Amino acid sequence: MTRYGVISDIHGNAQALMTVYEKLGEMDVDRIICLGDIVGYGASPTKCLDLVLSYCDEVVRGNHDEAVLDTELGRYFNNAALAALNWTREQLGPYHLHAISHMKTRIRLGDSLLLVYDTPVLHDSAYIHELPQAIGAFQALDEGICLHGHTHLPTVFRATISESGGTEVSLEIPEDGVPITLYPEDRYLCNPGAVGQPRDNDSRAAFAILEYTTPEEAATFTVHRVAYDIEGAQLETHKAGLPAILAERLEIGT
Repeated sequence: MTRYGVISDIHGNAQALMTVYEKLGEMDVDRIICLGDIVGYGASPTKCLDLVLSYCDEVVRGNHDEAVLDTELGRYFNNAALAALNWTREQLGPYHLHAISHMKTRIRLGDSLLLVYDTPVLHDSAYIHELPQAIGAFQALDEGICLHGHTHLPTVFRATISESGGTEVSLEIPEDGVPITLYPEDRYLCNPGAVGQPRDNDSRAAFAILEYTTPEEAATFTVHRVAYDIEGAQLETHKAGLPAILAERLEIGT
């Protein structure tokens, strides 16, 4: 069995990321997977990139990471996000830009584990936070488990074949520390939530542990929450001159 630590949506929040790494160290994981959006919003993009590049075994590029490279993508961002994006771009040198440019947008680990940032649908970008979006995403997932981020919400969507031969899709909201069993005959979309900017009204950093053996055996996906130095992250955001809303939302988890 392999114990994967799964993190996503760090968004330049070094305080949250370091706390999550400390927790993962205590939990004796075998490998760490980062599902993207290492930068954006927060005041420590270079430090977060350095930490991810040092400790993560697999790294997916998120849309904020991509937007650092492609300025045209800024038109899809709100004013606060765009201001943070432009500031972030100025902080990154050739080494970090090169590292982002070489990150993959999807990674397969064997036949039954797919890593993406937003959706398994090729050449598409979507927020999978409700059943209609999940139903569409499952059309691109023939088997196994897809790990994704982007929504900043911990979720597990399950696609099951019904007795009539159709597909039933359901949603389970993970509880802190409570394992969710992933059965080999079903398909799953699993989101660990956000390390650096949770949006489920819980300000604690979120990450997950995936315990996985083979495609023929059941796996477990467990979301964990951990408190971190929010005041320190807010102070750095203010010192950097970033929009105040990006600091304020950290303490309310939205």
